[in-house]
Amino acid sequence: MDLKLAALIAAALAAAAGSGALAGSGAVYVFNRIPASWLCDYGEIPDERHLPPRIGKYPWAPLFSLVFAAAALKAGLVSLAYSAAALPALWLLLLIGVSDRKYMIIPDQFVIMLAATGIGFAAIGHSFLSPLLGLAAGGLVFLLMALAGRLISKRDTLGMGDVKLAAVCGLITGLHGIIVIMALTALSSAALFSLWLASGRIKARDEAPLGPFIAGSTAVYLIFSQEISGLAARYVGLAPG
Repeated sequence: MDLKLAALIAAALAAAAGSGALAGSGAVYVFNRIPASWLCDYGEIPDERHLPPRIGKYPWAPLFSLVFAAAALKAGLVSLAYSAAALPALWLLLLIGVSDRKYMIIPDQFVIMLAATGIGFAAIGHSFLSPLLGLAAGGLVFLLMALAGRLISKRDTLGMGDVKLAAVCGLITGLHGIIVIMALTALSSAALFSLWLASGRIKARDEAPLGPFIAGSTAVYLIFSQEISGLAARYVGLAPG
């Protein structure tokens, strides 16, 4: 192997490992130190379960670090500019997913910061129109789902946090991205909820957070955007927006 190529590969691996360790450990550190009020619904008063430590350093910091190292390496294969936009978004999506899974809340602060990463994505390829269409599509579809759920079941089946998160995910991924994300969210949540129902882990009227599925589906799209766009262009006729 050419020495220059070997040096580049070694540098890429070292950068991925370093950024992964920083992101993984940082996620645990930050989640354990954000204000308890961020994890409460409007008007809710924090209690003991909102106090740190909220998640343990082990095994989560090493696990998150490995995942982020792999994500950094994959994003770096696209471009450094894409890495600069995608990695902060992935980090925030992780915090959002953990928040909703553990506390049934999607902090507005994280959603606002996630929206800010859209500046980086807009600078590297999306048309001006695609992020706006993605924002409108994600927000509108989930808002209609929330209204329909309330009308049919007479209770909130989808929170406004989910609506805001879907809208922002559309903003950072564009129209075609949010279409893929909604499909992945529907398939993954339906499969897991069905499994939980069949195993008796939850009952039909139990509440379960959708935020982790939206965040996870967006993360999958961001990591594998090139592959997904290629498949969409080949089989569906959709070009990335």
